[in-house]
Amino acid sequence: MPRNESLELDLVALLERRQTRRGFKKPIDDEKLGEFFWLSCRSRSSHSSPFGPDQESRVHPSAGALHPIHVLVSRSAGPWMRYDPVEHALIELPGSTNSAAAGRNAANRIFNLNQGVLLGLVAEPGKTEAKYDNHETLVWRDAGVLLGYMSLIAEALHLDFCPLGITGQTHLTDFLPEASRLQAAGLAVLGAD
Repeated sequence: MPRNESLELDLVALLERRQTRRGFKKPIDDEKLGEFFWLSCRSRSSHSSPFGPDQESRVHPSAGALHPIHVLVSRSAGPWMRYDPVEHALIELPGSTNSAAAGRNAANRIFNLNQGVLLGLVAEPGKTEAKYDNHETLVWRDAGVLLGYMSLIAEALHLDFCPLGITGQTHLTDFLPEASRLQAAGLAVLGAD
């Protein structure tokens, strides 16, 4: 559901208090999860480009406005869901239940996810490669920018957020039919305390 209300905040105070939080003791409801994605990931507009993939205006910047990073979501059980930034919806990825469970197990070896929602960043490097010769580092920068925006939005919404030090490779892509053209670009956990 789109967020229609303004979000009044003191940016300086937000930047001062932002920190990684790992409580994740309470489940996050659909409304709060939707609010998080609306503010951090949604597509505001798009247009066709001479490079092939559409160029988009999103909340966060991307090299060439090509936005190669997709966000997957795993709750306590069930398959990966993909956040659709145009429709502002979660789309189930069939056949991904085991991969989602493996991803949660890998993350749980780092710290206890409790009720946290696992977020997986999956890069589609070919989108950036369509415009740039040396695209590899641009894709990683895009993933870092997105994680930074997510951390600020989580703080603004009083949610816990923690990027993980693993990419999630295999757990994020092995179930997808076109996995060879995708690359895991990071995991993070979102939740409430």
